Amino acid sequence: MILLYEEYARYGGYPKIVLTPDIAMKEKYIQQIIDTYIRKDIRDLAAIRDITKFNKLLEAVASQSGQMLNVSEMANTLGISKQTIEDYLFLLEETYILRLIRPYSKNIRSELTKMPKIFFHDTGLMQMLWLKELPKEILGQVFETSVFAELAKKYGSSNINYWRTLDKREIDFIVQIKGELHPIEVKLNFSQAHLEPIRYFCDKYHVGDFKIVGLRGSPQNKSYIYPWQI
Repeated sequence: MILLYEEYARYGGYPKIVLTPDIAMKEKYIQQIIDTYIRKDIRDLAAIRDITKFNKLLEAVASQSGQMLNVSEMANTLGISKQTIEDYLFLLEETYILRLIRPYSKNIRSELTKMPKIFFHDTGLMQMLWLKELPKEILGQVFETSVFAELAKKYGSSNINYWRTLDKREIDFIVQIKGELHPIEVKLNFSQAHLEPIRYFCDKYHVGDFKIVGLRGSPQNKSYIYPWQI
């Protein structure tokens, strides 16, 4: 199962990509999806005039999958207005290319004013836009993106948040299932997990269970799981 999941994380989940054994052909097919669906069909759907800026944004957000997104900073870096970036992001969310997730907070006003995290729905697409190739090794943010994709499929992306305090305690995902909070930390290797933030969260919000999702190393107890056990 580990090898199969590694393939999924590295190449993404598009059926044609999964069924193609040759990596060069996988890259070719993903590039075709980018050229035809994202850079043509989506662009035409929204009547985007400045193709260069749209393409620059695609590459920039792909490199940030799994990270917090500062729209104002990106606007300055790319030379694109903040409103245009927000319009493009809305379009990419509506066409299931990516998703912005908000920080969890019981204060809705506070939640809406903090920076979101950005995640692509497909890791193969993300890496081809960002790196122009499919790497031989799984990168940490690629693994986290693959776990997000699995959580979104199972629980719906609208039920997923992240959590971060001003003193930088952070949990990758807070999933709300039937009114209950489920904190989830993602580490490529189980041994990299730091439990202090997740224990702090569990104590603060009276949560009894948490999960550490990893791929390498040995799970220490029932709270440590593989991605396919989510």
